Amino acid sequence: MNLTFIVGTGRCGSTMLSRALQAHPDVLSLNEFFTCLVGKGDVAFPERELDGREFWALLGEPARPFDAMAASEHRMSELIYPYGRGRFRPETGVPAIAHMTLPALTDDPDALYDELAATVPARPRRPIGEHYLDLFADLARPAGHTLVVERSGASLSYLPALRATFPRARFVHLTRSGPHCARSMSRHLAFRTLLLRAEATDLLGLASGFDLGPEHAEQLPARLAHLAGDVDCDLVMRTPVPLAAFGRLWSELMVRGVEEFLSIPEDRRMALSYEEILDRPRHHLERLAAFAGADSRPDWARAAAATVAHPGHPPVTDPDTLAACAPGQVALDRQARLLAGVGTH
Repeated sequence: MNLTFIVGTGRCGSTMLSRALQAHPDVLSLNEFFTCLVGKGDVAFPERELDGREFWALLGEPARPFDAMAASEHRMSELIYPYGRGRFRPETGVPAIAHMTLPALTDDPDALYDELAATVPARPRRPIGEHYLDLFADLARPAGHTLVVERSGASLSYLPALRATFPRARFVHLTRSGPHCARSMSRHLAFRTLLLRAEATDLLGLASGFDLGPEHAEQLPARLAHLAGDVDCDLVMRTPVPLAAFGRLWSELMVRGVEEFLSIPEDRRMALSYEEILDRPRHHLERLAAFAGADSRPDWARAAAATVAHPGHPPVTDPDTLAACAPGQVALDRQARLLAGVGTH
C-alpha cells in the first residue's frame, strides 16, 4: 500500500488538503493521526517492539491535553468527535484516536473504535511501524482505498521519526508564508499551549515539555503553574504571548524541517505551497493525488478545487514578527532553489 505524509509547520493549509483528499475514492485520508499520539508524550515512535495490547493502549487510552481542550469553550475546530452524543466524555477521557482521526472517517466513530478494539490487542509483538501499517490497512479495506495519506499539524517536528518508521513512504512538504502561519498559530489553543509549556520547561531547565509534571507547579509563576497539571485553556488564551514568538517557532520548525526534507530521495519528496494551491487549486490537487499514487479523477479534482477558498487575510506588518520569520524564510528559499536545481548554497 502506498503511504504518503503531508508535513508542515502547522496552520499551513493541511486541513484543507486532508478534506479534499477524503473525497478521492482511492485515498484513505488520515486526519491528525500522529497529532493524537504525539500529544500523549514521547511514545508514538518507540524503538522497542510492542505487542498488540501495548499498541492498543497507545491508540485507545486518553490523551489528556486533548481532553482538556475538548472540554474548553476554546475547543479547536480540529477536535471533531461528537462530544455531546458519543459514548466518551472529555471529563473522563476520550480515546486518543477518537478526538480527530476516527470521526473524520465515519459518522459512528464509537463503532469503528469497537471494531479495532476487538482485533488490535490480539496482534503479536513487532516493530511499531508494522503495527501502524496493519492498522492503516484495516482502515482502508472497507471502502476499497488503495493508498494512505496522513497529515498532522506541526509534523515537521517529527519528520525524522516518520522517515525511520516508514522508510518507503513519500513526503509532501506543505508550506505557507511564515508571518501568516504565526498569526494563525497565535489564535490557536494548541500552539499557544505549546509555547507556554516551552517557556515553563525552559524556566525549570527540563529537557522537554513531556518532563513537566504536577511536582513542578510550585516552582512556576502563577500564569504557568497550571501547565504542570490539568491545563487551564481559558488562562492559556488570556496569557499574553508576543506574535513574534510564534514567528520564531515557525522558523525553528522550518529550519530543521527543510534540512531533513532535502535529505529524502528525490522520487519520494514533493514541495507544495498553500499560496500555489489558492492560485491554481485543481492543478495542484491533481499533482498531489498523482504523487501519492492515486488514479486521475477529473470529477474529484473539479469538486475538490471548488472547496478551496481564499481566506483574504491582510498582510502581517509587525517588524518583530517579520524578523522572527526571516531564518525560516531563508531555509524555505534554499529549499526552493535546490528543488529547482538552481544552486546548492
